[in-house]
Amino acid sequence: MSAFAELQRVMNTAADLSAAAAVLGWDQETYMPEGSVQGRADQMGTLSSVIHEAMTGPRTAEIAERVRGEMNQYPHRQQGISRAFLRDYDMSKKLPADHVEDMARTAAMAQDAWKRARAASDFSIFQPLLQHIVDLKRREADLLGPTEHPYDALLDQFEPGLTVKGLAPVFEELRAGTVELIGQIGQVQDRVSDAVLYRTYPTAEQQSVATSIISRLGFDLNTGRVDLSAHPFCTNFGNRDVRLTTRIRQNDLRSCLFGLIHEAGHGMYEQGISDDLNRTSAGGGASMGIHESQSLFWENVVARSEEFWTWAFPILRDRFPEQLAGETVRSFYCAINSMRPSLNRVESDELTYNLHIILRFEIERDLIDGTLSVADIPEVWNEKMRTSLGVVPPNDAEGCLQDVHWSFGGIGYFPSYTLGKLYAAMEWNAMQVAIPTVRQQIASGKFDEILAWLRTNIHSCGRTETPDEIIRRVCSRPLTAGDFLAYVGAKARDVYGF
Repeated sequence: MSAFAELQRVMNTAADLSAAAAVLGWDQETYMPEGSVQGRADQMGTLSSVIHEAMTGPRTAEIAERVRGEMNQYPHRQQGISRAFLRDYDMSKKLPADHVEDMARTAAMAQDAWKRARAASDFSIFQPLLQHIVDLKRREADLLGPTEHPYDALLDQFEPGLTVKGLAPVFEELRAGTVELIGQIGQVQDRVSDAVLYRTYPTAEQQSVATSIISRLGFDLNTGRVDLSAHPFCTNFGNRDVRLTTRIRQNDLRSCLFGLIHEAGHGMYEQGISDDLNRTSAGGGASMGIHESQSLFWENVVARSEEFWTWAFPILRDRFPEQLAGETVRSFYCAINSMRPSLNRVESDELTYNLHIILRFEIERDLIDGTLSVADIPEVWNEKMRTSLGVVPPNDAEGCLQDVHWSFGGIGYFPSYTLGKLYAAMEWNAMQVAIPTVRQQIASGKFDEILAWLRTNIHSCGRTETPDEIIRRVCSRPLTAGDFLAYVGAKARDVYGF
């Protein structure tokens, strides 16, 4: 048997075990009884250990070295799959099995503690387990290093090649551009009202209409489903089984509608992974930034455009005739694009969103290099909110407990959201050249050609290309913040008329 054929069997085993773990994770967030946390933590710990062994055992090590030696002789597609596997293998080899198992078990317990802490608005409930996660992540950074900054090793898990040194200038450019626009908008803030979004919208109708819209966008409900959870997410067990969750707030139309469109963007990416990559190391997104570019493309570029609501507003008005009485496409478009500093990252506007990410990046960086203690997070969080956004959370639930990411060990993930915005703006500019009628198609509720373009240029290649390779191929240039700043600036001027 060839080395690649043996590699295929290893990858299939690891992928199937990972899918089984993902099913347990999805169940914990949706249907698992509250009293089952400890048992689920043990199960996740065991599965993580078995997956780690499958990826790093003696037989796999032998196959990996054979593949490394003959990879250049493989067809192009197999080379991409092999590179993805070897990246995962080399990273896994650096992490001892006891560390992997401890991380999985702690994460399962921490997610439950985070839920309870958020419900009680009490950071102290979550603090001990978060401390253990930070300690594990510091150890992980040491094991994966050496790097110029310890946080670099964690960033690299989500964004291959990204470093603190490379990220900081991008964030500074975004911060400066954002602050300038916020200042301009502040002078004309009262021109736009978003009160329509906070009327009472029945929860069942919200989920129904949002699910109908994502189906029209292209999310395949025959290979996917929608459920409720404390924090919206997308998970998958292969390209033919993709699960979305959302949360619904009766007096905030944005939460379910735009949250589900966002997660559907992730889901359509996973459904678009080519079958030949399924159950291999390349059967996923190229990076979390590229993944976020898909969710943010659909949520913001498409679903917050005036063209989109030319099509979708009549659908929404039919479901909520009383709540939307007197509203027009234009007034609704302006309402969903109102821009002002707010407390919540998930429900913030396109412009101020990046300031939320920069705050989280700075806290994570300082936690990992030891200049910030876990106990000081609430105080530091609130101070950064005050200085960067001009608002202060009244409690922990609306402050440092609003995100689930730290509870599952996702330290290093947050910067991907902003990278996703930058990539999405670049992809949009490339798409408008490739599909000159794209705006008219959106206004007509026709999304097939848009999804096909994304499938061909991004989804189908999975992890066989790096993020930089994808963006250079699709957009003919490397990552830049300029496209996003031009895009959001044009929208702000359109909405506010300055």
